[in-house]
Amino acid sequence: MIRGEHIVLRTVRESDLDALFDLLSDQSTRGEHFPLRLPSDAAFRKEYRETGFWGDSFGRLLVCDPEGRILGSIWYFQTAPYLDGLEIGYHLFDVASRGKGHMSEALKLLAGFLFATRKINRLQLGIMPENEASRRVAQNCGFRSEGIARGAIFLRGGNHDLEMFSLLRADAGRAKS
Repeated sequence: MIRGEHIVLRTVRESDLDALFDLLSDQSTRGEHFPLRLPSDAAFRKEYRETGFWGDSFGRLLVCDPEGRILGSIWYFQTAPYLDGLEIGYHLFDVASRGKGHMSEALKLLAGFLFATRKINRLQLGIMPENEASRRVAQNCGFRSEGIARGAIFLRGGNHDLEMFSLLRADAGRAKS
């Protein structure tokens, strides 16, 4: 577990699978900037059996309140094999918890953990430019905008731009000072 001031990050347990699958399937918590995907229950459970949702190129942590209630999920994944880093995604399921700094805290904790445990130089985020809440999370955590990837994501029937943000290992070290 990675404990923060207001949240706890932890790996997914087998006892979480039913609740997590329901949360990942609930389209009402996705908002207008998150892909509408319905996961396959069989594929979801197979991936858990094979990896526990944790490995070198992909990992999912639950964002929980101090009492253990699941508020959201944050994950990392390998993008292009030639990049020296990982991309991070996040989703706060609990709509009432939005705007309270939970995801900023989760992103800071995960970034610190990844830089401490992996030989990587960068972390990146892809955020739709009009997603002000996610842009604030990125900026609050020291990520810097690198520009726009035009038409990079297909969402809700059309292609949309993504603003790319990055945090370099050296930047993360300076942010702690």
